[in-house]
Amino acid sequence: MLPAIEVKQVCKHFGNLRALTDIDLEIHAGEFFALLGPNGAGKTTLISIIAGLSLASSGSVNVMGHNVLTQYQQARRNLGVVPQELVYDPFSQYVKYC
Repeated sequence: MLPAIEVKQVCKHFGNLRALTDIDLEIHAGEFFALLGPNGAGKTTLISIIAGLSLASSGSVNVMGHNVLTQYQQARRNLGVVPQELVYDPFSQYVKYC
């Protein structure tokens, strides 16, 4: 069966800092999955790569069989990400900042 999310040998470097090193992960449809770890462990970096918001330094990511780089439109249609903090304020246009 095709994995819903497939991460193969993903690495992410920020200059000399290695945020992710050789991450492999398969999540199948219907599975529950939690990504846990201390601050700085790379959780947000991995989610950002899966969602196509950040580029991996190497490796590949597929969402429902669609590569997040080459088939990003199809991949994004099959994935939803809810951020920890709200970044949209519908009332900000009415607030005057000093």
